[in-house]
Amino acid sequence: MAMSLRRISRGNVSALGRLGSVRFGWISCLCWSPGGDKLAIAGGDGIALYVNGFGGAPTIRLSAPTGPVKAIAFSPDGNLLAAGGADMSIKLFAFASDTAQVANTLTGHSGAVEALAFSPDGKLLASGGADKSIRLWSVNSGEAVAAIEGQRDEVTTLAFANDGRYLYSAGRDCAIHCWEIGSGLEAELLSRHDDWIRQIAASPSGSVLASASRDSMIGCWQRDNAAKSRRWTAHTGGVDALAFSRDGALLASGGRDNAIRIWDFDLARALKTLTAHSKPVLALGFNPAGTLLASGAGDNKVMLWAVS
Repeated sequence: MAMSLRRISRGNVSALGRLGSVRFGWISCLCWSPGGDKLAIAGGDGIALYVNGFGGAPTIRLSAPTGPVKAIAFSPDGNLLAAGGADMSIKLFAFASDTAQVANTLTGHSGAVEALAFSPDGKLLASGGADKSIRLWSVNSGEAVAAIEGQRDEVTTLAFANDGRYLYSAGRDCAIHCWEIGSGLEAELLSRHDDWIRQIAASPSGSVLASASRDSMIGCWQRDNAAKSRRWTAHTGGVDALAFSRDGALLASGGRDNAIRIWDFDLARALKTLTAHSKPVLALGFNPAGTLLASGAGDNKVMLWAVS
């Protein structure tokens, strides 16, 4: 990952190509550490971490939680990795050199943990699950500090607003909710899709929220300017994954048609389509430098894409 690579942009996205790939069981999600030195991949076989490199055997393998891992998230300082899954628990892993140890285990959900998100200051961890609840945890103490009820079905995705005052959630009730952290009350219902929402992603500026839905649409929502909200058809059969580029100009999407599309976000126009995966694309992530795009799919492969 120390190769000389150019930042992926509107001007060079047509030259985007596959840099490498690895195989890793059933893949549910992936994420980069804030420093960009670690790529975490989660699924039915636990968690694999590639540190300062990609390819071959993972640098670190983590087996907890018990059963499939369905959600992972790095803390803003990169010192912790949260992981949740089918056993209804959340593990906090702390890093030391090339190892990771369980620093805490959080329990309280009565269904699988499907979504995780750290607050921008790193003090809170939000979790959502199949029990239709959202919980807020103190990262320092590991104690539950609040429970947010009101979503009518499984919570599949979470994202904090940049100022940390609001938490966005979505899932199988097909709606995007905005919760006020201080009170736990729903600030507003942003909008709805026609089918369940697989993922939401906040733009780097924090001004826009993008959503991926099984209704084949990508949504673009602005809390402060509802008139600029819009939707467009992106993938036949449904959209499963989203990732913003470093500057927010590009949005990558993956779907049930096995394709990855790179969009000019302002124009909702596809600039590049990548078709190397043979199964639905379930996870995407740009590295913090904006020079790499990672994709994970139902074909049990994680691929890296770059403009070299």
